[in-house]
Amino acid sequence: MAEDRRVRRTKKQLSDALMALVLEKGYDAVRVQDITDRADVGRATLYLHYKDKADLLLNSLQETIEELFALIRENLTDPTREELFQIAFTHAAENADLYRVLLSGQGTVAHRREVQAMIGGHARSILIPTFPAADKAGIEVASVYISGALLMMIEWWLVQEMPFTAQEMAVMFRKMVLNGLVGLLGQRE
Repeated sequence: MAEDRRVRRTKKQLSDALMALVLEKGYDAVRVQDITDRADVGRATLYLHYKDKADLLLNSLQETIEELFALIRENLTDPTREELFQIAFTHAAENADLYRVLLSGQGTVAHRREVQAMIGGHARSILIPTFPAADKAGIEVASVYISGALLMMIEWWLVQEMPFTAQEMAVMFRKMVLNGLVGLLGQRE
């Protein structure tokens, strides 16, 4: 069942408020009251949708990563194309505050691990059909490599104020990743 438009809008207000506050004050300094004041909603509204600020942050991160992989799945014809990686870098630029919060360490280590695990799971779902002869351990290691490398490259790119375009980052990332994958998993089928 689709979420009501008002609920989506309220959740976005809460998420945007949290991201802005974390970037201003740091995650630990942000209180639930700060979030609800900034979002201009009551505390009960936050608790209607989330357990606490950590749940709000994790939910925001999960939704953003799911949105990213929905875009990638829609465009998945060849998983080694730069366009797929360009989608990731473009998505990071469009959601820069959220990625900055995640990658700057302003959330918790558990949040970053959760997002890396989500990206790794999506990477596995792409690698298995792309490298059908690869062994399970190789696929697992490759998915960890891709997810960690992607997060690190996005973090560097955002911290450096995006000195390259999303397309340029995609080309560089693809070259690094594909060379590593072929070395580990063998040639694509």
